[in-house]
Parts: sequence; C-alpha cells; structure tokens
Amino acid sequence: MKGSTLFASTLAAACTFRRSANAFNAFSPPLRKSPPVSDVESKMPMFEYLKFDKNPKFDVLAKTKEYVSGQTIGDLSEDWYADDYVLRGPVIGPIGRKDLAGSQNGLGLMGAFPDVTIETFGYAIDPENPYRCFYFQRWRATMTEDMDVYGTIYPSTGAEMETPVSTFCAVWNPDGRIAYEQVGAVVDRLEGNTQGKAAVFGLLHTAGLKLSAAPGDAVFSFIQRVGHFVGGQGRSWTKEEDIPKWWVSSSRGADATEEW
Repeated sequence: MKGSTLFASTLAAACTFRRSANAFNAFSPPLRKSPPVSDVESKMPMFEYLKFDKNPKFDVLAKTKEYVSGQTIGDLSEDWYADDYVLRGPVIGPIGRKDLAGSQNGLGLMGAFPDVTIETFGYAIDPENPYRCFYFQRWRATMTEDMDVYGTIYPSTGAEMETPVSTFCAVWNPDGRIAYEQVGAVVDRLEGNTQGKAAVFGLLHTAGLKLSAAPGDAVFSFIQRVGHFVGGQGRSWTKEEDIPKWWVSSSRGADATEEW
C-alpha cells in the first residue's frame, strides 16, 4: 500500500512538472536563425544613424579600452569627442561636453572621494553595430573629505561606498571620435550599498544626497525641469537649440522613455 501511494505521488509530481514545463514553453518562442546583423534595422532611428557605414577602419574595442584607461588617469582631452557628441544616462542627458563639464565641476566629487577606484571589465562589440562597444564598471570609494556642491557643504562621513555593476557604452564615428556615450545603467540594483545607484549617483548618495532618481520619476523630473529653467547649478541636459539634430528622442533627464 505504501509503495502504491509513493508511486502515485511520484507520478502526480511528474505530471505537474510536465504541465509547468509546457506552460513555460508556451511563453518561450522557438529559436529561429537570426538574420545577418548587417540586415537588422534598429527600431529607434538614432540608433540606426549611429551605425554610420557599419565598417570601422580601426579597432573599436581597443580604442574604447584606451579611452577608458585614459579617463582613469585623468585624460579628459576633448580630442576624444565628436563635435555632435551626446551623453545619456538613466536620468541625465542628452547633454553635450560643455554642459557636462560644468555640471561635474560644480559637484566636488573627486575632492570628497580622492580614493575612487573603478573596476572595468567585459568589453564587447555590439553585434548589430560595429562602432558600438559596451563595458561594465563597479565603483568603490571612501568619503574622506568634505564635499562642496555649488556652495553647499556636505561634511566628510568616512563612509565606504560600493556601487552595483553598471553598463556603459561608447559609439565611435568613422573619424574615430565618440559620438554617443551611455553611462551608469544598473545591472542589479540589489548589489552594493548605495540603494541601487551607480557611478556619480552612488557617490552623491554616499555623501548624503539620497536622491530618489529613477527613469519615469515625475517628481524628480519636475525638479530637474525647474533647475534647467533657472540654470546656474549645472544642467541635467543641454539646451534644445544645442542638441545635435541626430538626437531625436524627446525624453529629457528622468522623463519616461518614449516608445518608437
């Protein structure tokens, strides 16, 4: 009797597992052979534009490594960047070089966190755009000095920071200059001790600026727009007349992402 009961229980469990597997498979599309990457057209027009001629005459991965290495040692030469350069993060941008430099200089981050270490790894070329190179970063630092944010002083706390891993990418143009950078998109918000904030926002969080900043956050987006209108303390994005024509996204700062 016990053997029969055990067999019946096992058979029922197997049937349940099979039903669950079938239900999962119903939501898993069958694998199909992908078309050649050169034939794939991006749904978002500006990402199609950023493919340029799809035939770089230089080693994009090696050039990206050289660029990131230069950043680490403080090489911020403007020679790296195209005239129509744009940077975008989860809640920052589209922003050009001039406004980006002004915003960063007013934050006093490097003075407050002199021991910042950035672990960079996982370089990879986008299979649909040979001009685009992705990579990952994890930041660590200690707040050993006061931070001066546009005249407001945040006292040193001695707090140690570890950000979650985040993704970055650089898109080069055929002239070997960066046309577009995407920065600080968090991979796993549970990692680290900054409540899911990466890169610069992780530093600000550790210093005491615990901003509730996330894409689609209406309150933060409104605060950004007020700051953008008033000016004087850095910009979250560049003025409309100075944004390159190829940038067709209407989303600014923490605005929700539009659908194409």
